[in-house]
Amino acid sequence: MVTPWICKYCGEEQVSFGGRLPPEEAMCHECRDARRPPSFTEVDAGIPERYRNLTRAGWEARFQRTWPTCLESWTGDPHWVALWGPTGTGKTAIATILLAEHLRTGSRGRWISGPELSRRIQLNFANVEDVIAPLLVTPLLVLDEPLTGASADWYTERVVLITRSRDDRGLPTVLTSQILPELLTAPTALASPPMLSRWLSGIRLYVEGDDIRLKKALLGFPRQGTATARGFKKSVC
Repeated sequence: MVTPWICKYCGEEQVSFGGRLPPEEAMCHECRDARRPPSFTEVDAGIPERYRNLTRAGWEARFQRTWPTCLESWTGDPHWVALWGPTGTGKTAIATILLAEHLRTGSRGRWISGPELSRRIQLNFANVEDVIAPLLVTPLLVLDEPLTGASADWYTERVVLITRSRDDRGLPTVLTSQILPELLTAPTALASPPMLSRWLSGIRLYVEGDDIRLKKALLGFPRQGTATARGFKKSVC
């Protein structure tokens, strides 16, 4: 059941799902965000701790590459940025830096991964609109690996809703994926055509290079010739 209502602050039409009544103050998420204190930190945006305080210079030093030219002056136009490539090559870091720079201008934004989005929906399925609504209207959204969320209709429907709503509003959205676009268009693809056509309508960047995480992890493994007959020596964490 869908219950329509009007935000008394901006006058925009809103909806509540499952027969729920509108918020007591009849204020939409966008107006609620606008009335919060002006300081909106990386923590508020949901950026995981390991990705906070990243900079372009730090990215260049870590991945030994220059910052992508196509993103040198990007501030939201075009409103879709799709980053794809192998794991550990810096896709998520690029997306997070763009969001962090946006936050430093005093604006707001949000970061969420596919697994985390599906987890939140499952934890609060009865109030799923409370999970989804902020992602529909936040000024800049990072969707990290959205296709790694739950492979279920209820998850896909929410990702389609987020995609279409943000595209209709022209809101900047940065997404990452390990799956190449040509694989996304295969008959068995996880991404539906309505999602894919929007995701790939703006800046498309293939992020290549070494898997920095794996490369760093392998530094701690024994070199060739030190493995036992049953495999690598057991490591202790």
